[in-house]
Amino acid sequence: MNLITVDESKCIRCGLCVADCPSCILTMGENGPECNVDRGCMSCGHCVAICPVGAMDNKYTPLAEQVPVPEEKLTEKQAYDFLRSRRSVRLFKPQPPSEEDVLKMLDICRYAPTAGNTQGLYYTIIRNPERIKAIADATALWMEDEIEKGTANKRYFRPVIATYRERNIDIIARNAPMLIFISARRLNITGVSNAEKAMAYAELFAPTIGLGTTIAGFIESCGIAGWEPLLDLVGVPPKHKLVGCMMVGYPRVKYHRMPERQHLKYEFKD
Repeated sequence: MNLITVDESKCIRCGLCVADCPSCILTMGENGPECNVDRGCMSCGHCVAICPVGAMDNKYTPLAEQVPVPEEKLTEKQAYDFLRSRRSVRLFKPQPPSEEDVLKMLDICRYAPTAGNTQGLYYTIIRNPERIKAIADATALWMEDEIEKGTANKRYFRPVIATYRERNIDIIARNAPMLIFISARRLNITGVSNAEKAMAYAELFAPTIGLGTTIAGFIESCGIAGWEPLLDLVGVPPKHKLVGCMMVGYPRVKYHRMPERQHLKYEFKD
């Protein structure tokens, strides 16, 4: 199969697939859309998804694997309230989430946007309490090393370390029953931004199946910095780098109100 095939009996030559191709590798011929290259396609599937009559097929994103977009949509208010009611959860029940729930949440991450449709994120799921505690300890050591070196983070890290060491409060891993690490291949320079979008999808989907999440910022920063003791505990795959981390569990609390945020700051410019 060439990159694209077109059912000429269905094609209405509307040109939408050509106009919407992010890589600009399609042209409109006499009998419909054409592609004279087999490279450059980012496998986004737009050309197949946009066709109003189902005439287009793409070997990387086959028509047979695409499902119709649901007609039913959230109302504006439903979407607004849903997004606003999401909370970063830091109080968890002790039992880790079921594999079924975790895989449901991570499956939706596959559909988060990635730069150039690079995708390719890898998830390492840790639910052993001793290893999670060791990860928090390794992160604390990294933060203390940053303080000793006098980096820009030292003023921010000092009270965190005091809370963790002197008050014996796990402000780093929050006693989460599960940590999910995200890694990307070392050559993927957009790995961090890709992971952020994937985690955003996970955080929005999680409440629908009873899960709570929050970004494990200290641990994530430690991993992105390449702190070897942490990377050894996580077990990052070969040729990958750590690009994200979040805590996951069943919430121990329920929020009854939606806090306000800073006023919108904006400016229109011509």
